[in-house]
Amino acid sequence: MNRGGLWVKPERPGVDGVVVTDDALATPVHATPASTATPTGLPRRSIRALGRRSGRRSGRATAGLVAVAAAGSLGIAAGPLGASSASAVEVTPRPESGSVVIEGRGFGHGRGMSQWGAYGAADDGLAWADILDFYYPGTARTSIGDGPIRVLISADTDGDTTVLPAAGLSVTFGRTVVALPAGAGYTAWRAVRYPNGVTLQHRDAAGAWKPWRSFRMSGGSLVFRTTDGIVRIALPGGGQQDVRGAVFATMTGSTMQTVLNSSMESYLRSVVPSEMPSSWHVEALSAQSVAARTYAAAYRDRQRAKGASWDICDTISCQVFKGVARYTKSGSKSVEEDARADAAIAATRGVVMRTSKAANAPFAFAEFSASNGGYSVAGGPAYQVAKSDPYDGRMKNPNTGWTKPVTMTTLEQKFGLGQLIDIRIVERDGRGELGGRVQELQLTGTTRAVTVSGAKLRQVLSLRSDWFVVKAVPVPPTEPAGRTPAGKR
Repeated sequence: MNRGGLWVKPERPGVDGVVVTDDALATPVHATPASTATPTGLPRRSIRALGRRSGRRSGRATAGLVAVAAAGSLGIAAGPLGASSASAVEVTPRPESGSVVIEGRGFGHGRGMSQWGAYGAADDGLAWADILDFYYPGTARTSIGDGPIRVLISADTDGDTTVLPAAGLSVTFGRTVVALPAGAGYTAWRAVRYPNGVTLQHRDAAGAWKPWRSFRMSGGSLVFRTTDGIVRIALPGGGQQDVRGAVFATMTGSTMQTVLNSSMESYLRSVVPSEMPSSWHVEALSAQSVAARTYAAAYRDRQRAKGASWDICDTISCQVFKGVARYTKSGSKSVEEDARADAAIAATRGVVMRTSKAANAPFAFAEFSASNGGYSVAGGPAYQVAKSDPYDGRMKNPNTGWTKPVTMTTLEQKFGLGQLIDIRIVERDGRGELGGRVQELQLTGTTRAVTVSGAKLRQVLSLRSDWFVVKAVPVPPTEPAGRTPAGKR
């Protein structure tokens, strides 16, 4: 999820942030060669397209847009094409300073629940159920059992699955459970792929890996479990991660994939404090618990329908999951579960949102982001509506306003523009401050003109959201020649 915004997301913050991944980020970049541009530098193709989108006759829209473009090139403030600010064209000519500052609102895609808004709503007296009703209107709350969920451990990228010794550590192959030996000669265990199956190796006291047993298999997994239910995974680079459940070393092609098999409620014990600070209001944490449980249940259904080997990933592309604790190479430990988040999860145990009260109704697509900036964004489902959010800015939210300086060189290099001539915001959604989120933006250079969505520019420049304005950075004043500045005599 884009989650970003609480500590850093961004998709997905989540804590940030897209980014639950934003679907809009896949918007292609449309380029127009400089030779096909109008005398004002605005591509003819883009002018015609704007005429079609606005519902006006193409010629009328073109005339208005060319007038605005010409005014912008002369340094005159551009006026609106129509009554709505969403149809205005905002022109920023190339500044002499060579830099612009992008000023924006919000963090993330803005669909579904604003996490800062949930915090503000809780502070305003709303209970978790009321918070969910505000951000996911029309959904129905039902309950599910504490079923298993398979979490991809994405940081384990070396193609093996390595775990460390613990009380009662065992490995399961099919229906056979084997207790693994302990002692000074067994400092780690790893499952390694070989052509006809999997070899289980152990690391001795000198640090050498030695084969312990081979399992002839064409598919499936070796499963590691411990007496207390917590397995420590060794990660590439020397880090370690404690996870709650069984660790599956799953065959995938010529390598092994590390997947945690946990229960939904145990999984949430890491997700909720990873996505929202556990110091926040318990009602906000409870709303986050239901949103995260619903999101995971829906993701699990989609993955299993595809026959995938895992149900959900552990990054902002899905939901952030860090396990019970993590350890650096030097041994520093960070605890990733929290008692306040545990209480919120327990208070909403099993509760999910569905599209209707029917028992077999689909799970709601419970997206959330760090901050919607004061106005939510409509999505495909009926419960993802665009509306003013009075709660998003109630608390001291760092995403109510943000800035990011950008040089012309950065834009020129990332979009292959030659020398940038101007930046034009040609379409907004018309909702909220500043005229709303940027729908379409044009970058005109000496070699070509490029049309992108606001979401695409957000992705390329790592902006917090696609709700922004562009302002030229003025050239600093210089002292007249031969004059000594005050204080420097």
